[in-house]
Amino acid sequence: MEDDDGGLFNIEVSSGDEAGNESEKVPRDFQSEEDFQRQRAEWKPKVEAGELWRSLNLPMDNPSKAESQTILHAIEELYFFKRYEEALKVVGEALQGKLNEDFRKTLVDYKTRCQKKIHNTTAS
Repeated sequence: MEDDDGGLFNIEVSSGDEAGNESEKVPRDFQSEEDFQRQRAEWKPKVEAGELWRSLNLPMDNPSKAESQTILHAIEELYFFKRYEEALKVVGEALQGKLNEDFRKTLVDYKTRCQKKIHNTTAS
């Protein structure tokens, strides 16, 4: 049976409040030229120099996803700058906390990598 009026799915709901606010809505990505120039003048690039680990409060029990990423980024940063002993120390401190299995496995992997790099550096 077909309904010529559109049936149940042809319901139009509107309130007076919504209709009045439509003309006042500003696009989500709108930014005035003045705001843009102010933000542009204040902007400075973020330069990472291997010091992210200083902001960590370790050991940490059950870190959130964001906290886990910060810990991992700090370790990766030290590893990238070939500061393997410091990275190993941060990994050791992080492993003292209560961590989920996957994150613990990742940290153990970095611990192993750092130990190998330190061994290869001292053996050379």
